[in-house]
Amino acid sequence: MSKGQDKKEIMPNFLKDLNTEILEQLTAGSSEKNVVGLAGDVKELKAVEDICGLRFKGYLGLIEVERPSGITDTLVVAFAWNTPHKSTQGVEFDVLREYPAGSRLLLYGKMQTLKEFSTGRQLVFVLADFVALSPKAEQQNDIVLVGEIVYKPTYRETPRGKRISDIFVKVKNQLTKCSSLIPCICWNETADEVANWLPGDTVKLLGRLQSREYEKLIEEIYADGVVAERVTETRTAYEVSVHTIKKEEVKNEC
Repeated sequence: MSKGQDKKEIMPNFLKDLNTEILEQLTAGSSEKNVVGLAGDVKELKAVEDICGLRFKGYLGLIEVERPSGITDTLVVAFAWNTPHKSTQGVEFDVLREYPAGSRLLLYGKMQTLKEFSTGRQLVFVLADFVALSPKAEQQNDIVLVGEIVYKPTYRETPRGKRISDIFVKVKNQLTKCSSLIPCICWNETADEVANWLPGDTVKLLGRLQSREYEKLIEEIYADGVVAERVTETRTAYEVSVHTIKKEEVKNEC
């Protein structure tokens, strides 16, 4: 019996069937393996000359997108200095003035990661190749990834009984031409299935990028051999919450 098999629901999952159909339509006959569509409100935006020490002339910012549950995710986005001008057929404008806090932006791009070597932290962000002001756009947060699983899935259960499988999916890094490892989280019945998959398995998935805060233990202070104080720091984690995921079968070539 696989993990969590005795807890599976017997009712049909119509939402999963719909998501599977959407995933198949988006990936059928397509060479795109990393597609992100976002529409949300600017929280902050600044001009930068680098990202995590890597030279990058453009903009780095935070976009807020609300989940169906009402929780707001604050997501990191980046785009080159000339990307906004492409949506206006080359007309240049002051990006920071035209994209103030609270304005609604529509972005399309790819999931990426970069490591900040001074701190060791991993930046998970959307590198947009299209961005435009779109006041009437409905909020959007959709991601399609096709790539290999890196590392063995981590299976766990929350105090509230939700089963989770954490995986990393390898995609091409557009800035370094190496690889980005995208953190993804699968839930319940999907988590049960993914828990048995292996590094090197190719998967395609549909999900949304989410943020969550957590407390990172920085230091434990001891007194008389007992922990007297724990120093923590609030950090934000970013991961793709998976709606639907499928393992691609390897074709045997004669």
